[in-house]
Parts: sequence; structure tokens; C-alpha cells
Amino acid sequence: MVIFLLILSIIFNIAAFLSIYLLFLRQNRLINKEVEHEKTLNEIEQTFTGYLLEMKEENEQFLKQFEKISNAEQETDKTPSPEPVVSLKTARNLATAAYKKPEKKKTASTRDQAKQMVDEGYTIEEVAKELKKGKTEVELMLKFNQS
Repeated sequence: MVIFLLILSIIFNIAAFLSIYLLFLRQNRLINKEVEHEKTLNEIEQTFTGYLLEMKEENEQFLKQFEKISNAEQETDKTPSPEPVVSLKTARNLATAAYKKPEKKKTASTRDQAKQMVDEGYTIEEVAKELKKGKTEVELMLKFNQS
């Protein structure tokens, strides 16, 4: 009976050592994964930092170029431009044109034209053809005109 208990104890000890070894391997894998994850995060952070620095430099260069252009435009605006030479005849024509009353051309809107044509007895298809619009579009115009 003692031999049986001794063999059973040895088997349990071996099983315990194997279990401890497996747990140790799992723990090491978990630690390795965490280290890899931290390395990846650091790489991503460094990449983003690099991109941000590049973008900042490009923006600064763009702002410098923009300031140069705006300064150049301001300098050209400050220089007086020569007065345009206008002949006496052209000046008179401009003056008379300025005092003429503009002719008001009254054109009916598409909606008004569609309503008028329907009132005259045209079908919706004929109105759509005449106005070069779609049938549904004309129907909607007329419905919105009613409300």
C-alpha cells in the first residue's frame, strides 16, 4: 500500500510541476504580448509625431508664401495706376447711357408660364414639352402653385 501511495504522490507531483510549467509559459506569452503591444504603440506614436511635425513645417512654409503674396499685392495696390484716358465722345455716351431709364423686360417665371398654359387648356405633357421640363416637374410646380 505504501508503494501505491508513493507512486500516486510522484504522479501528482509530476502533474503539479507540468501545471506550473504551463502556467509559467502562458504568463510569459502574456508578458511578451504586452511588450510587443507597447512597442507598437510607441512606433505609432512616433509616426504620428513625425507626420504632425511635417504638416506643421509645411503649414509654416505655406503661411510664409501666403504672406509674401499678400505683401506683394498690397504693394501693387499702393502704387497709383494711371487714369484711363476717355475721349469726350465716349464720356458723353456714358453720361447719356447713365441717365436713360432702363427698359424693364418682364418675363414670366416658369411657374407662371405653366399655370397660364394649363389655364388656356394645354395638357401637362404639352406644357412640359413647351417649357422643356419634365412632366413630373410641371405637375409639382402646379401643385406648389395651388397651395
